[in-house]
Amino acid sequence: MTHTLAKVLLLMLSLLLTVPANASDRRKNKGLHNSGATFLVTEPDAMPMRMERDSHCARPTGAVLDKGFINTKHREGIDVSHYQGDIDWEQVAGSDRISYAYLKATEGASYVDRTYTRNLSEARRVGLSVGSYHFYRPNIDWRVQFDNLITNVKKEEQDLVPIIDIETRGKVSHEKFISDLRNFIKAVAKHYGKKPLLYTYHNFYNDYLIGNFKGYHWMIARYREDQPTLNDGTDYIMWQYTCKGSIPGVKGDVDRSRIMNGFHLGQVQM
Repeated sequence: MTHTLAKVLLLMLSLLLTVPANASDRRKNKGLHNSGATFLVTEPDAMPMRMERDSHCARPTGAVLDKGFINTKHREGIDVSHYQGDIDWEQVAGSDRISYAYLKATEGASYVDRTYTRNLSEARRVGLSVGSYHFYRPNIDWRVQFDNLITNVKKEEQDLVPIIDIETRGKVSHEKFISDLRNFIKAVAKHYGKKPLLYTYHNFYNDYLIGNFKGYHWMIARYREDQPTLNDGTDYIMWQYTCKGSIPGVKGDVDRSRIMNGFHLGQVQM
């Protein structure tokens, strides 16, 4: 019985020694909770990690709105104008088929495409690399056309260099056509700090532009299964292979193009 009593006394002594410490811990913990602090942390704060993870998975909105964003996911693109009406750019980007879009901005002396402003904002917002094009009119003073272009196509709003769309010689001599066009292209290159991309049809190049504008990138249109061949052996960065393409978000036909082997979209980055 004496042995049993000793064990009971030892147990009671143990309890008396631990209770104050636990009470003290509870008081400390209560103070921490009241101050809004967290005292039991079994893992790093998940919020910064979640924010970082979400930023990598989300569409790169910030980057898209910066000049020079290059979408490298695909090698195909489209070019559009008011002929395509109101485009659903969310569907276009969601189709998972294209990386870039060229938008008609200006033509001649004063024309501005009515869909340009919206298309520019929306196409960049959804993560496409975007550039703008000017339809060149040989019968109109190139200086006036230059003013129209730079007034409406702002350098800081472009991911890709401008396109000069060259499809007609007008009613001027071949010499004047080439001379004025060269002056226009040089002025555009100086203003934007990058050489523009030149666009024309396969036959038009071979008939009127062959041997000119060496050192420039070209987009060549030819709506056949076989790739274009330029008679002077010039390589081209893009081939517009159809004017009757289709893509979700665009009602009706749309021009489709692709980047050729050996080239990449970054070569026409603004």
